[in-house]
Amino acid sequence: MSAKHKVTIIEPSEIVSAGLKQLVEYRGNFHVAKIFKSLQDYSENLNGNPDIILINPSVLNTGDINDPRNILTTKDNVTIVAICYLAYNEETMRNYDGSIGMFCTQEQIEKKLQSALKTSSDKEQDDNSNELSARECEILTAVAKGKTNKEIADEFNLSIHTVISHRKNISHKLGINSIAGLTIYAVMNKLLDVEDF
Repeated sequence: MSAKHKVTIIEPSEIVSAGLKQLVEYRGNFHVAKIFKSLQDYSENLNGNPDIILINPSVLNTGDINDPRNILTTKDNVTIVAICYLAYNEETMRNYDGSIGMFCTQEQIEKKLQSALKTSSDKEQDDNSNELSARECEILTAVAKGKTNKEIADEFNLSIHTVISHRKNISHKLGINSIAGLTIYAVMNKLLDVEDF
């Protein structure tokens, strides 16, 4: 028998999290190791590395709802699955490896979690490329224009933590650590026009 996948649930409703735990553990392939009611509880009590985080997107700050990986302190290859009560836009859902709806059956949850694990693995392989995402291009352009982290956070309605994370990812992908180098990259790749200065 294969090892159980360790699951963490971040969900404010005790009824939902208890029911979800029962459904997730139904066939024995997954084990819910931790349940947190809020992002703060998760951050303060994090220990161990889950394979999957099931999270209600509403627990994230509004500006960060689209980018859960920049908020959750996790190992790099963790699978993040949204617990959806409501419909979220496509851009938001693109940042999750999968989603579980309120009317999913035990079998559907099992299939969705297995599928999310595969999606997460595929994304990890894609992330090893040096190509910048659309959001990273926007952040890079703002950095090249000389904007501070706070100005960028305000402009894109993100937390400063998220902006810093994007900047680290950009520098890592491009292998460029200076603002001057990033500016030259932005101009050479037509993300920015020289006349913008």
